[in-house]
Amino acid sequence: MLKREYIYTIVWCMLAMTGIGCVNDTTHIEGFSADISAIEAKAEGGEYGMAIRSAKEWTAVSDAPWVMISPANGRGEVKCTIKIDSTLVNDIRSTEIRFSSAGEILQNVTVSQAGFERNVEAESSEYRIEASASRADRWFNIDLLANVEFDIVAEYDEEEAWLTFDDYTLNLDRGARPRTTQLKVEWKMNSEPEERIAKLHITARDGEELSSPTTITIRQGAAPLIEDNRQGDSLAVVTIFEKLECWSESGISTTEGMHRWESVRLWEATDSALPEAAAVGRVRDLDLSYFNTEDGIPAEIRHLKYLETLSLFGNVNTMLKSIDMGEEVCSLQYLKALRVAAFGLVSLPDNFILLGDSLEELDINANNFNTIPEVLTPENFPHLRSLNIGSNRRSSITDLRTMGAHDEGIGLHTNTTTEDDIRRLLLWENLEELTLSYNYIEGNLPDFRAGEEGVRAYTEADVAERGDTLNWAVESGLPRILPNMRSLKINLNFFTGAIPDWLLYHPRLMEWAPEILIFTQLEHAIDSEGNNAGFSNEPTSREYYFQKYPLMRGRFEFNDEI
Repeated sequence: MLKREYIYTIVWCMLAMTGIGCVNDTTHIEGFSADISAIEAKAEGGEYGMAIRSAKEWTAVSDAPWVMISPANGRGEVKCTIKIDSTLVNDIRSTEIRFSSAGEILQNVTVSQAGFERNVEAESSEYRIEASASRADRWFNIDLLANVEFDIVAEYDEEEAWLTFDDYTLNLDRGARPRTTQLKVEWKMNSEPEERIAKLHITARDGEELSSPTTITIRQGAAPLIEDNRQGDSLAVVTIFEKLECWSESGISTTEGMHRWESVRLWEATDSALPEAAAVGRVRDLDLSYFNTEDGIPAEIRHLKYLETLSLFGNVNTMLKSIDMGEEVCSLQYLKALRVAAFGLVSLPDNFILLGDSLEELDINANNFNTIPEVLTPENFPHLRSLNIGSNRRSSITDLRTMGAHDEGIGLHTNTTTEDDIRRLLLWENLEELTLSYNYIEGNLPDFRAGEEGVRAYTEADVAERGDTLNWAVESGLPRILPNMRSLKINLNFFTGAIPDWLLYHPRLMEWAPEILIFTQLEHAIDSEGNNAGFSNEPTSREYYFQKYPLMRGRFEFNDEI
């Protein structure tokens, strides 16, 4: 049979499980004692053990809700656990645990807890990325532990900024207690044969200092070295192909020599336009189509130093993209023909003017320009003969009164009433081809007067040069506009008002298929003032023209009805 005191001990221990302290033999215990008199807790909180010896029944109480003691009463030898919750503040906080018996204070145990430092900690202080990758793979996440809103300032070892950051989400509903967040970092490809470094400096958004500075280093690998030779051209073309993420082989095969690539034409020694002897075997023309990029022309294009023709056509979801062409193409001193169409362009680079000494053809149709680039002037490009800025439509609307609802613009919109860019193009004498079709151009076609803006009237010399009868043009003093134009396309816009005489009686008008490519504006379209698109004096036959130029009748009259 168990002794009575053992039974009491078991009963008290069972009661302790419900919050009542375990009482054991106290015959050898005097007074009250605890093995610790103070607790210094970290900001994260935690559990701390305490051994108590007491001859009296005691009770423990704390006024702070973030401190809990278990068991909270007892007698004899008792092992207690003090649980301290994580803090929610930056400052130190403290309280006391009071041990008392029948109203008598036996002992106070001081509890102090450090506050969380104002900090933003990164999982890693350094990240390494490759020189290039597909668009879908050019990003990574940085895991952060923070208790303040923060900003990031990137410091680069070169002028170009090649990192961008998405905004993060940080829920600070628990005060200073740190929370985890992820920072998505997107990166541009490295085209240089050297490693490049960026340092991300993290600062508190409220302007106050962090407890310790946080800097993250990003190291990007070097690109392959592209040498100034035929092999370098081959590597440059392959790299451009990969960076554009072309859908098909596009006539490029790394298992065959470059002279067999369908998308490439090389300089030959017998070419009359050969820039210099060193150009033989180097890339003369490059034609790539159907790709998926959100970047400009790959920087490796600059290594094709003897390039004469460049054609890039057909980007995925063109109308959703906003792409800057990039500076590198402007270093191609022998470039005569440039076609970057259906690409998603919204601007030309600042130094595009550097192509002025060589460029003869420019095709930037089916892009997303909002305006005609200001750099395109006859002074900047004296040798340009063909200019195509047609079909620059990001959206398809027929009422220009609604264009304000489109945040990124509707495409190439200009109003001849307030802007002079169309006038500028029509005064470009050397142009032989000009396409402005299917844009959002509204207003009247500009009229011109001989003797103003450098415009002169037709003379007998023009009659001799043409070999046709231009007597009416000379006698009437018709302004000599676009005298060398072989193809003019301004259809499917929002032009209104009268067709000016310089166009209605232009000596080359019949060569331009005017019924289709000049007079016809967008059907059922309304300009920004509420006017229906279309010319007020659109001809119904060609007879008016042949009356002025009778010798033209035999060349162009095939059907008098339009």
